[in-house]
Amino acid sequence: MDAGDPLQIRYNMQFSELVQLTLIYIGITAIGQIVAIPVSWLMFPRSRNMKQRGEPGGDLWAADAICLLLFSFSLLPSAFGSIAILSTSVDARWNGTCWSSIHGCLLLCTRLFVHIPFLFWKGLNASRKRILVHHVMVILVYGTGLLKGSMHFWGAAAGLCEFSNMFLANIELVKCCSTVHQNQIKQSVLYKLNSALLSLAYICCRLVLFPAVLAALLTDAYTHPELTVRSSMVEWVMMPMSICCVWAMSAFEFRNIFEGTFKALDLDVKNASSCLQLEIWLAILGLLVGHCLF
Repeated sequence: MDAGDPLQIRYNMQFSELVQLTLIYIGITAIGQIVAIPVSWLMFPRSRNMKQRGEPGGDLWAADAICLLLFSFSLLPSAFGSIAILSTSVDARWNGTCWSSIHGCLLLCTRLFVHIPFLFWKGLNASRKRILVHHVMVILVYGTGLLKGSMHFWGAAAGLCEFSNMFLANIELVKCCSTVHQNQIKQSVLYKLNSALLSLAYICCRLVLFPAVLAALLTDAYTHPELTVRSSMVEWVMMPMSICCVWAMSAFEFRNIFEGTFKALDLDVKNASSCLQLEIWLAILGLLVGHCLF
């Protein structure tokens, strides 16, 4: 690697050091994913039924929920820290890096990379095929940003969507309890509150957040072309495309989440058309917020 290599300048590390760090993260996330399986056996006796391993209540399902909860808690401080450090200028948003953003990129890429074999182990259905596409797309986008040392702010901003996964993981863990225990939990105030917070977090951190990030990114590029022109077509195409695709996936999943929240709160379930109208208005709100952000 020569002295002019942008990786060496941005990160102050050799490429081989970045590879070693990536392997360490892969090892940690892989161990965590594997250890979560026997942990699920201890926490949820029902999960020991080998016939439903990948289905709600199975050990692979429970292990995924445990890892998702831990992953979200680990990623969010990095995302908030990166945003605080890199939001100070246009150049920092597009070309700045910090150890917090490097940690976030590595954690996200390695977590999804390790999770892909578990998707096949659980059995690919329509939902898991969408998750597989999501994983591959996010790894490509964040991996490119990690290698080039660019777009870390936008990656951290989009990473705030993981906040909604904390509430989703809680609901998935409830499905691992016995039927009697599940019914008791679903009648509790905490479960109803968690369901309501899941819908609220999904609205704020996905349906509004992704359009806001997209609008802010495009506004930056339009108003300061002299600072953003250094980014290649890879960033220009992959980042906006991935934001739009993940928003569409989130909008598709939101209908099930919204329906589940209404059921948990003992309310009448809204029809699909009203949900679609809400998603469109939330996207418009996000675009307006993002346009006015910087």
